[in-house]
Amino acid sequence: MSVAVPDSLYHGSACAFVRPDISKGRPYKDFGKGFYMSVDREQAIGMMHKKFAELFARRLNDSVPSVRKVLYRVVIDTEMLASLKVKVFSVADESWLDFILLCRRVDGVPHDYDVVIGPTADDDTRLLLKNFIDGVYGEPDDPAAKATLLRLLKPERLGIQWFVGKQSVADRLIKSLVEEAYV
Repeated sequence: MSVAVPDSLYHGSACAFVRPDISKGRPYKDFGKGFYMSVDREQAIGMMHKKFAELFARRLNDSVPSVRKVLYRVVIDTEMLASLKVKVFSVADESWLDFILLCRRVDGVPHDYDVVIGPTADDDTRLLLKNFIDGVYGEPDDPAAKATLLRLLKPERLGIQWFVGKQSVADRLIKSLVEEAYV
């Protein structure tokens, strides 16, 4: 599968690190527990600010010695990428939604893809997803309920994210991780 690879991806964090540690990923996320990168620098900066604020809200900053806002520019090995099992969602459609719902119900990675690329259903959409699962828009298996959820998610505004859920893949795929200044 041929994937258009941007020159750089971005990762916003509230902790400095030398290399991604997949085990530090949070469970119940869009594509599973792992390391996420954004095509959009501004989206990564937004996530960085959000993660930093969450650490302070939970008062976890005392237990994490390297708490600070950090923006990383990530360069991946395109030759390595070509040898991996990659799932690409071009649009936020019903198959993307089914995949997101599956991953957000599992503490881990419920699929066998090395890399997943697709629209971001960020944490701001958590209430919409909960409403869908709770049947607010109709029975979750009903195509009309899924269509309502997709419309409410405003998929045309969702950024594109890259996901890696295996440490061995992250170690080989990520060529460089460079801290960048942000505004």
